[in-house]
Parts: sequence; C-alpha cells; structure tokens
Amino acid sequence: MDYEENPMLQNLVKKPKKPNKLITIMGAIILVCLVIILILALRKPEVINTETLRKQSLDDVALELEYFIDVNGLDALDSYGFENVNRVAIDNACNGVYNCTEISGEYVEKFVADIFDKKVIFSNINCELNDGALYTYDANENKYILNKHNHNGMNTKPIYTKVNSIKRKDNKIELVLNKLYYNPLLSNNITSDPLGINVIYDSKDYMHTTEDGEDIDMTKLEANYENNFDELKNTGTRYKYIFSEKNGHYVLEDYDVIEKE
Repeated sequence: MDYEENPMLQNLVKKPKKPNKLITIMGAIILVCLVIILILALRKPEVINTETLRKQSLDDVALELEYFIDVNGLDALDSYGFENVNRVAIDNACNGVYNCTEISGEYVEKFVADIFDKKVIFSNINCELNDGALYTYDANENKYILNKHNHNGMNTKPIYTKVNSIKRKDNKIELVLNKLYYNPLLSNNITSDPLGINVIYDSKDYMHTTEDGEDIDMTKLEANYENNFDELKNTGTRYKYIFSEKNGHYVLEDYDVIEKE
C-alpha cells in the first residue's frame, strides 16, 4: 500500500509546520533590544566637570598650572608684583608683537577678568625704575600708550622652573614654584629672583659657546639643579600661587613671594 493511501503512515510521518512569522519578528526585535541594552550598559559616559578635574592627580594639575602660568605670562608677577596685573596683561598682549606701542583697554580688561577674576582699574603704569609713566592710559581712546624710556625692561622670564610643592586646600590649589633667573645686565650670577639678588649659582660655571656667543648650558644646569633639589628647594626666593576654578577654567586668586630662609 502506498504512503498516500495509508492513514497510519501519514500520522507517523507528519510534515514540519512552518514557523509563525509574528513569533520570528518578535524574537528578532527582542534580540536587537537586548544587544542595545548591553552596549549602553558597558559604555561609560565621558563627562568632564569640576568634580572630575578635582580628582586629577596633583602631578597632572601641576603640569596644567605650569602651562597656565607660562602661556599667560604670569612669571611677570615676579617682577611687577600682584598689584600690577594691568602690566602683566600688557606684556601678554605685546608678546611676539613688534613695536607694540598701543594696547587696547578692552584686551587688558578681559585678560584681568579671565585670569585674575578681577575688575580692572585703569590708570597710568609707572616705570619700575621710578622715572615716570611707562604706559599712559588714554581714557578717551580706551588704550594704553607706551612712553619711551632710555633703559632696558625688566627680566620677566625664568630660564628654569621647578615645582616645590602642590596641595589642595579648601577647594583651592596652592602651588609653590622654584625658579632660576639669569640676566647678565644685572648680575653675573644665576639667581632665584629676576633682580639678580639671591644667588644660586655662579654663571661662569655653566657657560658654553654657542653660535651667538657665550650662553648658559641649560642641560648641565638642569641636571645639577635636579640632582641637588632636595638641598636647594628652600634656598632663595620661591613663588606661591593660589588657584581656583571658575566657569571650567583656572583663575589666579592670590600670589605671594616667599623670601629666602
């Protein structure tokens, strides 16, 4: 008897049922949802905020603050003092500018607000050698005008900077720096201050010949200073900065010169 004519054989060997399309679609949707949930669960959001910055290592913060000081010309405070932030702003505006004789008041005002979180007070800026106004402020034009003086300006850039200490204090950051200055017009010594007063080394021990003449051998100087830093870290002048954060960036709230011990 053939298969088609035998009901018993037909019951024993049944044709497979076709899968329900709706069940297949629902299963696919569920699988996709599970994959998306898994991806979202494993993915860490990149949120950069004050809390994240606050948890940075102090070494990383020190590097950021050293860069902040350098790029904004804040070493000039060593020469001008914290009461002369307008002069620091002018130096920053004139950095790399040839024949910089006029500086807009808007630039000074914005710089002082951004870097020091202060409201600018416009007035003439006297020369550090007390021979009259170096910059005259023109209120009508809202700009500073340079007056010619027959002498060189102050040395506002150290040749080497080293972190003495850094710590968090009351949601602020206290950074103390050691610096080495060299200005042959003021002194034959390498000093810890821009005026050439507090001697660290005799420059003659670190001179070498270059294409432009005699200059400091920075490789030798840096190596010697680093190797002996534990002995020198509290020698000479040091510079203390108090930073806080405002609107996602640093501001310099206070600055002080620590005299030699």
